Amino acid sequence: MTAIWEKLITIMHQTIQLYQTLLELSRQKREALVAVNIQEVESITRQEELLIIEAGKLEKSRQAAIEQIIARHNLSAANPTLMQVKELADEQTAARIESIGEQIASLVKELVALNQLNTKLINQSLEYINFSINVMTQAAAEPTYSPQASQPQPRSILDWKV
Repeated sequence: MTAIWEKLITIMHQTIQLYQTLLELSRQKREALVAVNIQEVESITRQEELLIIEAGKLEKSRQAAIEQIIARHNLSAANPTLMQVKELADEQTAARIESIGEQIASLVKELVALNQLNTKLINQSLEYINFSINVMTQAAAEPTYSPQASQPQPRSILDWKV
């Protein structure tokens, strides 16, 4: 196996580690959302942002390695996929690439599911907050009549002076 194939496999292993870290952070975020720990959610989100930037760098490195492999085989392909490139490798390397690719796909699938759950939790929290605000503002605006049968100006719990 040549150095470029090793480089590609190393990048893929780094991608797996990064996705595993993102997955763990997503689990922690779910727990923080359930516990309504806003500071923890913010902290986790900042960590996720840094990891996503790192994932972008790894993706660029992976693409560069794939382009080198394509060039070494005197081929030209627009946006070659990992499975297309795998066909150019020896049998053992191709098996490793396929196995690692399956691990990455599995992690991505799990991450997507967990992020969808976290999104639902966030949306439910926002709906509850909006409902609570509406209930409070409606309660403050309940009509009461003065002796002259006129309604007073509605009052709000929140002071909106600018």
